Amino acid sequence: MPDPLAITDVRDIAAETAVSENPPAPVQENSEQPAERPAYLALKFTFVPSRGDMGGAFCTIFEGSTGKTIFQVFWLAKPYAGKMLNEPSKEWRKFVKRFPQMGPLDKTWGDRLQMQLRELLPADDRRKLFENYTRPRLRQVESQIRRGFEQISQCVFSAATDAEPVSRHELERAKVLKPLNPTPQQLEEAEAAAKEKEREEKEKERAFLNGSQFEGTIIKCSPHVDPVKGKASSEIAPGDIIEVGIEGEGTSALVRKFLEENDQQPLFPVEEIEKRDGKTYIYVRISDEIRGLLTLNKDLMLRIKEQPVPVSQSIGLAALEDILFFGILGAALVGLIFVIRYFFI
Repeated sequence: MPDPLAITDVRDIAAETAVSENPPAPVQENSEQPAERPAYLALKFTFVPSRGDMGGAFCTIFEGSTGKTIFQVFWLAKPYAGKMLNEPSKEWRKFVKRFPQMGPLDKTWGDRLQMQLRELLPADDRRKLFENYTRPRLRQVESQIRRGFEQISQCVFSAATDAEPVSRHELERAKVLKPLNPTPQQLEEAEAAAKEKEREEKEKERAFLNGSQFEGTIIKCSPHVDPVKGKASSEIAPGDIIEVGIEGEGTSALVRKFLEENDQQPLFPVEEIEKRDGKTYIYVRISDEIRGLLTLNKDLMLRIKEQPVPVSQSIGLAALEDILFFGILGAALVGLIFVIRYFFI
């Protein structure tokens, strides 16, 4: 039995596909096979009424090696509104998008002719057509389908047809086919590429750390983000106290254990900031012998500790406030004495 046809609403095609900028490949004029060809073929067919009130078009795309239809749009308009409105030489997506302009869809007659198409163009014929879609062969297919439509509809048609090779990549872009699952070899290559990239990143980070002037231990830290009250990493300056996460084992584990046992938050002052290769490196001082390093790829709102106003600054502000208060009070007393002397003495 022939495979069932894949019926697709032309409105979906118009909404979901982007018209290719490449023109369709020309139909072969001889029987010589090209060295490389796409694996699918789009057959575009228009039947215009010479006598009668119905006409339409269809576009069917099938796999060349099996003849299996993977996509088909069939439009039969009754009454037919245009004369040779749709040209099969157009790229298959442009061709399909213009179907509604031929007239209102008659589903009853459309289903009947579409069922007839299964017998007029079975899978074996589609496979042979893919192997040889020259002009003479297309004219034979055109005549065969036209006569079949005329017999069932009792109308006389003028027909035009064309063929267009289509690649799998193009069908995936048009959402006709889903992308294939990667092969085991492709998965291995992708995994190897990811490991190589990770190794290169570690080498860069190791070289960066080795170039640091600090002779103690540097442990890896992660940022704590606070999108509401945080401070942008691009605005962080030495002296700011930021909260970090301690990652890794060894010295990192000892630092985490110390903080947990003493019920302390991982808040440390920023000592140094460097920017290199699109990344920001922030060093925090954990102790005299230990530094933490945050590596940021983008600007983040880091959680910071609001530093209290220094005592000396607080005393200075209080003294200034006292001077202003007593100055205003003295001015008021002088004014009061002046008023008393003016009116009573």
